[in-house]
Amino acid sequence: MTTTFPDVQPPPEPALGDGWTLRPLVDAGHGVHAYAVAPRGGGTPVELRLYRVQHHPLRACYPYGAYDIAVGLVLVQDAENTAGRLLNDLVPALFAADPNCRRVVAAPPEDDTATQAAFEAGGFRRVAEADLPAGSVVLFTAEPSWLADLPTALDDMPH
Repeated sequence: MTTTFPDVQPPPEPALGDGWTLRPLVDAGHGVHAYAVAPRGGGTPVELRLYRVQHHPLRACYPYGAYDIAVGLVLVQDAENTAGRLLNDLVPALFAADPNCRRVVAAPPEDDTATQAAFEAGGFRRVAEADLPAGSVVLFTAEPSWLADLPTALDDMPH
């Protein structure tokens, strides 16, 4: 059974601040927003794609929320440092732009260690591996502190 949230808008454009140049790319359709992002002072650009998880194959990997956002990166050679810095700024910008978002997720291919390193440098936590129709991926997640800091031990739960 597939859950859909028809009234949820595509992910908002993140306000990354003065350190970045964000240029929209051709609309990829299906609620996907694509951008070329580069450090304002020059540097290696990164292609950034934002999706609602319901429009991404990741929807089969976990019980997603209506406002969860999936992030995709396309890195060129030597862009890992740029991508890590970008993600450090992007995640808070996405949570600020969409206060209903409870999780930002990513799923780089299992053999793409450079992109995995960028997500780790950007503050994402490695959660699990998953098999999607296009191949095996590593699931990464970032959550706002109000959610990440909630206790999960049974002893901490109200009875």
